[in-house]
This record gives sequence, structure tokens and C-alpha cells, in this order.
Amino acid sequence: MKTRIHISLQVGDLDKSIAFYTRLFGEGPSKVKSDYANWRLDEPGLHLALVHNASAPTKETHEHFGVELFDEAELTNWQGRAAEAGLALRTEEQVTCCYAVADKFWAEDPDGNEWEFWVRSGEADSMKADAMPMATQADASPDAAEPCCE
Repeated sequence: MKTRIHISLQVGDLDKSIAFYTRLFGEGPSKVKSDYANWRLDEPGLHLALVHNASAPTKETHEHFGVELFDEAELTNWQGRAAEAGLALRTEEQVTCCYAVADKFWAEDPDGNEWEFWVRSGEADSMKADAMPMATQADASPDAAEPCCE
């Protein structure tokens, strides 16, 4: 059975958000209206809707959305395409989070929604490591590297 997860986000600047998600997913939206855009993706199975709301608040919490990948080559391909598209990415290697160990990268949309792409390499006995590994990032603030689980 084929399925798609649906996420609907209010965005402050529809044009900026369309540009971000086009670069993140490597393809343009399926539908665009003056106050709306959506993507109906097969990889990942996602129906993402953006609804323009000029007063949409930017996120101040560390809630996020994620795409679990199943091998390092997939992660490398997604990350390489996002980097080539000019997105600011934060990379974490062998980070302990949510009782798992994973390699991952993060991208933040114009409204502060974070997207995590990861490959799990093992299980962990703790929710997060006592000391987070050094994260690398391009064009992002120094305090943006937060544990995924908080």
C-alpha cells in the first residue's frame, strides 16, 4: 500500500518558502496559487502544503520534521543536492539522540521549521549523549546546533 504523510505549514513569505522547499526536495511544487503551494512527493512519501499567512510566527522552539533514510549513500545524495542548491546545512556525525546513534544533516526553512535527514547506525542506551559531537554548519548561528530530542 502506497501512502503519503501530509503536513500543512503556515508560512510568512510564500515565495521564500517555495524557493527553500524546491531546493530541499530537488523539485518544484505540484500546485501553486497566490496564497498556497504544495508538493506531492514519492520520495519521501509526503504531501507538503504551504499556506501563506503574513503574520505566521517564526518558530522559537526546537520542534522539527524528519526524513529517515536507510543507507549512507542516500544521506550523502540528499545532503549533496541540498548543499549544491545553496542551503545552509548543519551536519552531525554519530550523534546519540532518541536512543539511537545516527549521521544526519539539518536544514531550516524561512519560518524556522527544521528538517532532519538521518541514517541510524545503531541503538543507544540513553536519550542523548552527555556531550554532543561537534556539529558543522554553513551560514548558521553558533547556537543552532541543538540536540534533536529537546
